[in-house]
Amino acid sequence: MPLLPDFTMYPTRLEESIRYTFKNRALLTEALTHSSWFNEKKELRTSENEKFEYLGDAILNSVIAILLYKKYKDRDEGFLSNARSILVKRDTLTQIAQTIHLERFISYGNGDTLVPPASKVFSNMFEALIGAIYLDGGIRQATKVVRYLFKPYFNERQLNEKNPKNTLQELSQKKWGILPKYKFTRKVRDGFTVVVYVDKELKAKGTGKNKKEAQQNAAQNLLNIINE
Repeated sequence: MPLLPDFTMYPTRLEESIRYTFKNRALLTEALTHSSWFNEKKELRTSENEKFEYLGDAILNSVIAILLYKKYKDRDEGFLSNARSILVKRDTLTQIAQTIHLERFISYGNGDTLVPPASKVFSNMFEALIGAIYLDGGIRQATKVVRYLFKPYFNERQLNEKNPKNTLQELSQKKWGILPKYKFTRKVRDGFTVVVYVDKELKAKGTGKNKKEAQQNAAQNLLNIINE
């Protein structure tokens, strides 16, 4: 049995979807191998996937920020910050991962290519893929891939949508005359948990891969409660 699943038959299709050909195919295999595969096989080594994911997350935030700045030079920092949040949020990454059918190439659990329909799995694997592209081809190639895959999402109408945190802030000021407050509660396996409250009464929790995403999710959950 090979140390890692054999993806020899698959990468060409994926590479066609992302318009990038790996020089070091082992990096692609590492990026697409979930840590649960090693747990299932009782391998002594650990997956590089989570480190690739960490790297990909940083690259996406930096590259998207630069692309937004170049495309929307006349817009203020508020628009750029909100637009980046929309582009790098879990839902967007999941949509792109599904567009390139990334789920077909992920080795998860018992070593096959099926994964649970969990948004965080797809978004995390997509970040790992970007990290692998960077390690294989450098920032230039990673930027080309990001520009190509995110191009349909650089829609100004969509990027003008207010994120949940801004929406909650405006609603709270208008309705109660105070701002919502966010409190970091704990680090969890998949990220962070944050509690948001208004005047110590209305509360909601949110989790995310980082504190910023957790705050956005907490704000959305509180908006859902308010609008019930």
